[in-house]
Amino acid sequence: MNSCSGIGGSSALQNAQLGIQRGVARVARDAQVVAGSSASAGDEAVTGALIDANQQALNVEASARAFSIADKTLGTLIDIKA
Repeated sequence: MNSCSGIGGSSALQNAQLGIQRGVARVARDAQVVAGSSASAGDEAVTGALIDANQQALNVEASARAFSIADKTLGTLIDIKA
């Protein structure tokens, strides 16, 4: 990505990549909460972790789509400049 730092699309790529990384890290944290909990019913921490993991999966999917769009746009810009 450093080679195209002069083109505006690299910021979008970096932001999308950051969104993916953050989402994956939060899902890993949520998985630790679920794995480390006892089998007690009604555990709010587990419920919250499962809800957050689902939300993070959606966030990662959105970031991946944004990454794909930025990548295609950047490719188009490079083709136009060439």
